[in-house]
Amino acid sequence: MKNKIGLFGGSFDPIHSAHLILASVIQNEFGLEKIFFIPNYVSPFKKEKAVTDISHRIEMIRLAIAGNNSFFLSDFEAAQNRPVYTYETLQHFRSIYPDSSISLIIGVDSLLTLRNWKNSNYIISNAEIIVAGRNGSDPEKVSGISYKLSRFCPEIGISSTLIREMAANNLNIKYLVNDDVRHYIIEKKLYCKT
Repeated sequence: MKNKIGLFGGSFDPIHSAHLILASVIQNEFGLEKIFFIPNYVSPFKKEKAVTDISHRIEMIRLAIAGNNSFFLSDFEAAQNRPVYTYETLQHFRSIYPDSSISLIIGVDSLLTLRNWKNSNYIISNAEIIVAGRNGSDPEKVSGISYKLSRFCPEIGISSTLIREMAANNLNIKYLVNDDVRHYIIEKKLYCKT
């Protein structure tokens, strides 16, 4: 039986409770031994959008997943210092884990645009696609892509944007993020208005 690993990419600016809940539910539902959180240096789809320095986002992920021996941080994309395409990340993990089954964890919005991703055929052929949450979309309308839809991911209305706005307005973000992450955000004044 092949080992099963999951790849969970994103900006994680900051990583929050919904990310962790989603990863935990998917790990259990699909029997994944490891989930790698992969912060992007800059998303290929958001090149113009300002994001918090990668060193802070990496440290917040470290703090958030500490103590969970099934969750891991990968700095592969971050180390490239450029936008990295998903197929490149998949190739990287395929080279490290040639005998493992690799799952790509994405949301419905990403599933609906997956055919537009660079080298999408490679992604579809080399990874099991796991879709988290419905977000009001009907993934049944997506044809030509084999994927598994999580039946148990709860709809959680937490977003990194909301957390950044709350922190910028000196509102308490307790419970929205891991407590160590919350203290880090406060200590580093990450989302304060300048």
